[in-house]
Amino acid sequence: MESVDPHPPSDHIPHCPVRSGYIKSRYDIAIARKVDMKKAPVLYLALLLLVTMVAAAGCGPQGLTIEKGKLRMYGNENVGFLEIKDGKPTGFSAELAQEIAKKLNLKLEVAILPFSDLFSRLTADICDMAMSAITITPERKLQMDFSEPYFTSGQSLLVRTGSKITGEADLRGKKVGVINGTTNQKLAQKIPGLRQVVKFDDKPTMFDELIAGKLDAVIVDTPFALYNAKSTGKTRIAKVLTTGDLYGIAVRQGNSKLLEKINAALNELRKDGTYDRLYKKYFGAKI
Repeated sequence: MESVDPHPPSDHIPHCPVRSGYIKSRYDIAIARKVDMKKAPVLYLALLLLVTMVAAAGCGPQGLTIEKGKLRMYGNENVGFLEIKDGKPTGFSAELAQEIAKKLNLKLEVAILPFSDLFSRLTADICDMAMSAITITPERKLQMDFSEPYFTSGQSLLVRTGSKITGEADLRGKKVGVINGTTNQKLAQKIPGLRQVVKFDDKPTMFDELIAGKLDAVIVDTPFALYNAKSTGKTRIAKVLTTGDLYGIAVRQGNSKLLEKINAALNELRKDGTYDRLYKKYFGAKI
């Protein structure tokens, strides 16, 4: 498993040029450069022939991936799920993806991008799959296909280990931290009697202020609460407030072969204990 540059050169065409977007873009460039229009149909036919030849040959094992022998994964940075440390991908999703790649006899390549860039890269066939902590939603399923869920999430109330807070009723007059613009913030604002909802732009700062006693509690997605409690030993989950969010692996819509292989690999990893081992490593016991 290795990290790669998520921004390939503008003139780069992957080893599998069967993806129509790349061919079309080259043809459009030729037109823009005022290629003789009498020659353009010949160019187009040549490119079409190339597409047909590559399609017949396939790309990657059984035509699964963009580049033969590799599984290209893009994700956004999420503590406990996907990070780059010492130049290497780490986290629950990173290690789970590595195990999936092994099952598929592929070499995993990982790149981290802003969340807002993930889906456009996936639909443009620049990566094979997107994975980090991506919630499956009806809106997203219209644009891409998802694996079977591999992680169940929700929202939790995180407090210091010595706190007597056990739920919403104990938050009256308290300061509660949230990440700005999230569903966590919306949930906190519905709780009556809070002294203040303190908004943060990043989780590490919010967690540090909780541990330092500057906050009484934070509301955050359950996996991040689990990871913080496990990694610091200074916090605990007082209560799981909501459940039902499911994380999945996104692939290009219509790539049923790769999706089937991913789902089969996930099933095997659950059966052989690998999934539970990785879950315990990053999040501790399931709650």
